Amino acid sequence: MSCCCDFTSTLHYVSPAHGGWGVIRIAALVPESHQLFVSPFACGRHGALGGAINGIKDRVSYVYIDEGDIVSGGYEELIPKAVDELFEFLGKRPKVLLLFVSCLDDLLGTDHEALNRVLSEKYPDVKFRSCHMNPIKMDTKFPPGVTLQNNMYSLLERSETKDRAVNLIGNNMPLDKGCELFEIMADNGFGIRHITDFDKFDDFKSMSKSVLNLLLSPVAKYASTEMEKNLGIPFMEAYNTYDIDEIRRFYKDLGDILGIKIDTAEYEKRAVKKIGETLDIIGGFPIAIDYQAVKKPFTLAAALIKYGFNVGFIMTDEPKSIEKEAYEYIRNSQKQIRIVNAVHPDLVKFENRDRQYLCVGFDCGYATGSKNVLDILEDESFFGFYGIERLMDGMINAFRNSGDLKEMIKEAGLVI
Repeated sequence: MSCCCDFTSTLHYVSPAHGGWGVIRIAALVPESHQLFVSPFACGRHGALGGAINGIKDRVSYVYIDEGDIVSGGYEELIPKAVDELFEFLGKRPKVLLLFVSCLDDLLGTDHEALNRVLSEKYPDVKFRSCHMNPIKMDTKFPPGVTLQNNMYSLLERSETKDRAVNLIGNNMPLDKGCELFEIMADNGFGIRHITDFDKFDDFKSMSKSVLNLLLSPVAKYASTEMEKNLGIPFMEAYNTYDIDEIRRFYKDLGDILGIKIDTAEYEKRAVKKIGETLDIIGGFPIAIDYQAVKKPFTLAAALIKYGFNVGFIMTDEPKSIEKEAYEYIRNSQKQIRIVNAVHPDLVKFENRDRQYLCVGFDCGYATGSKNVLDILEDESFFGFYGIERLMDGMINAFRNSGDLKEMIKEAGLVI
């Protein structure tokens, strides 16, 4: 295994291929919402670039603070005045205002509950939430992504009436409607809701009527536990996987929870056929996988090995607990695979550019200099047996066609 498999805390290297959905882009999923950033200039510039890159700059405003605002203690007083000015400028008030503060606020200790209470009394038709863009909390229990997901779904109100529907929680991209999950749910009289389904905030609130949350990303687990407590909606962990056995177990468990019988034989048959077709084309060509492309890179690697593919390279940050078993399997019994820490400073040496791979993800494409890259980010819209088929199609396309990695990164709108 590679010498870069050390996951102890150290200086981080961030490659140009590193990034993802920034907080601005994720928060913009809340319909009829606006964002107000209160931060120093540099932090605001980062946010402004994210908004511009992802086409939502008209939904983001800024209050820039300087040393004088901090030293004088006038920092908190600026925010209500800025909200007044913002609403006057917008004309029509948003249904939700997400107040973003930076790492500096963690040091100042702003009383956000009191601040939101004052703002809510003045503007009762607007819901206010205080959000953080504070990377200094990345290694804590409540990093920015976790608290943002909770803020977004805390906007929902408890509904005493429930309907036959389930929510998809934690995935930024909606699942492809070709996924068998939609057909299975419809055949059993269940609907599926996702935040991207709604353009109006009042329609978004219908998610509180669903009987179950399918949790597709660990980043929203805290939000799901809060929804279970406050809204009475239980959740089921449904992290995407490309392992046929795991998918089959997921549908069995889902059927047990909802009290329905789910037959997945036909969907599984199609996935197995597609795997065979892909293996015939790719053969033993080595495959590289990165953790930005899929949430469970070791699980994908183990599944591909089981199907007969040649996995040679995995890039990841610290292995996640949700795939501990797969990680141990790869580490202990597949010692020919290079396991590389995606943020290790030794990556600047580019010691992994000695072999071409079929890369599942941007990061490993950049690190290895490979020409065959599948441009996928956080599983995209893949899920279930259909997700396996989509992945296989993507791998075939990447194998047959070399792409421009720089253009792929640009099109993905990555924001570090």
